[in-house]
Amino acid sequence: MAHLCEMNQIGHVASVKSVGKNLIVRIASNANYKNGEGAWVERTHWNEHMIFERQAGLLKWASDSLKPGDLVHVRSTAFQTEWEKDGETRYGQTFAVNELTLLTAKADKKGKQEETAKSRGGRSR
Repeated sequence: MAHLCEMNQIGHVASVKSVGKNLIVRIASNANYKNGEGAWVERTHWNEHMIFERQAGLLKWASDSLKPGDLVHVRSTAFQTEWEKDGETRYGQTFAVNELTLLTAKADKKGKQEETAKSRGGRSR
């Protein structure tokens, strides 16, 4: 029997950085909720998704195209990583990207806000 641990995230790109021959895309998503008093509490989830060198086409596209603030959908497979530091074994979680889709570029979003503001006779934010 095969088992799968997969993550889907829709959020805004915080950063895109190279780590060796791989690329890490850091994404923020909001998970707001109402507390016991009925007030909304903002909770942001930050996740790092890894695009590996073997995904050359996706890696190049993400490196060239993604900018902070872009809205994306990413589907990744989660797996545990292990390394040694100061003689101690440490554990972490890696999200290996399977699919990455740009939903709205920040520049497109800003342009649409400006068009809407102009059509209403106002200014964009």
